Formats: sequence, structure tokens, C-alpha cells
Amino acid sequence: MAALARRYRVSTHSAERKDGLLKLGEGTARTLGILALSELIAHHGGFTKSLRQQFRNGAAFGTWLWLIERFLEDVEGTPALAELEAIRDRDTTRKLLEEIKDFRNHSHHSHGVRMSHEIDVDIEKLEPRVVSAISSVNWLSGIQWYWVERCEYLDESSYRTVGLRLRGSHPSWEPFERSTTYPLRPDRVYVDSDPSGRPVDLWPLAVASLCPDCRTRELFLINQVRDGRVILRSLEEHSLEIPFRTSEES
Repeated sequence: MAALARRYRVSTHSAERKDGLLKLGEGTARTLGILALSELIAHHGGFTKSLRQQFRNGAAFGTWLWLIERFLEDVEGTPALAELEAIRDRDTTRKLLEEIKDFRNHSHHSHGVRMSHEIDVDIEKLEPRVVSAISSVNWLSGIQWYWVERCEYLDESSYRTVGLRLRGSHPSWEPFERSTTYPLRPDRVYVDSDPSGRPVDLWPLAVASLCPDCRTRELFLINQVRDGRVILRSLEEHSLEIPFRTSEES
């Protein structure tokens, strides 16, 4: 989200600004949807067939909204990522994201070439919704995403974890090192907001890997599930495939 917000801020042309707003709105829904999906998987005891079917044809804006809705309906009690409770308290988030999705769908189905002043009118309508949606989930700026490079055993109750970190308010990877009382799996992406608590393992929903196209480390998020494989996509629209088998298929 921080990277998408930065892209919007530096955009100059009306078409770029509108596209940036739409991507920022969908990026907000995608981030919430990934977190909601991790809670649903924990709640149902696995990545069920019903959940996987939502990614059969690739994830869309509506996919993330569906997952948020399922989380609100299915998951009771305090979620592993406690901040998600805010979605229950602020139903405005889901409604705003729904409005942004509808705006995008209506705009994409418009016929003919839009004039610059027409696009500016769209921006005036869209920007307050996107800003309000982000403001309603401002707790996301405190969420940290960790890629664990290695986890070193120190003694019976102490481990040292080393890797890279993405902060919600900062768009680039930075090194991190932290001590824990439990082991974490190397080459996994975790998310949390409380360094003293146990982070949430996001595999296979999120993977940090060297991109085969650009050779830089990118964060890949789930986009499609098919034929025993998960296809993930990065912010740069690069793709990564990983094998995945559920207990139902074993």
C-alpha cells in the first residue's frame, strides 16, 4: 500500500492519477483480504476447497471483498491479528471499498475516449472514497511483514531470527533481527504488529522471492490456485508459481 500510495503521489497526468487511485483502493482491499484469508484458513483448519475456488480464475477486487465478508461472518472471537477486529467495528471500510470497486467497474465499461476534464471529475469523486477507506484502516501502517532468511537456535528457549522487513508505512525492504522464544520457519513470510507476540505465518498466501524477471526481491501475493499450484503476483505484475498440496489431496 505504501508503494501504491507513493506511485499515486508522483503521478502527474489525469489518467495516471485515476489509475493510481483505483490501484490503491484495490491494494487496500487485497491487503485486508490476504489477512482475512489467513484467519479463515486457521478457522476452518486449512485452505479449504471452497476458499481455493475463489482463486480458480485469478483474484479480482470482488475476491478480496468476498473474503472480508466471509471473515466477518465466519470468524468469531479475537483473531490472531487482533487489529482485524477494527473491520467489525467499522463497517464503513467494506462499504467504501465496495463503492470503489463499483466505480472502477462502471468506469472500465464506459465507451469512447474520456476527455481530460471528464477524468478530473472522476478523480474528484474517487479520491475522497480512497482516502476515507485508507483512513478507516490506518492501523495497517503499524503492521510489519517479515521474510525470515534464517532462524538460529541459541538455547532451549531462545532463538535469533534474521531477515528482511516491510513496514506498512514504508515501501522498501529493510534488514531486521529479533530475538524470540520460539522458532520461525526460514523462507516464510510472517505478519504481526506486536514484536512480543507470535506472528502469523502467511504461507502460501505470501512469498518473498527473487523475481525471475527483474532479479530483485519482491513480495508476491496469491492470485490463482490451479492444478496443485499457487500462482502469486507482485506489485510489478511479475508472477511466481509454487507447488501446493492440501490434506484433501494427499
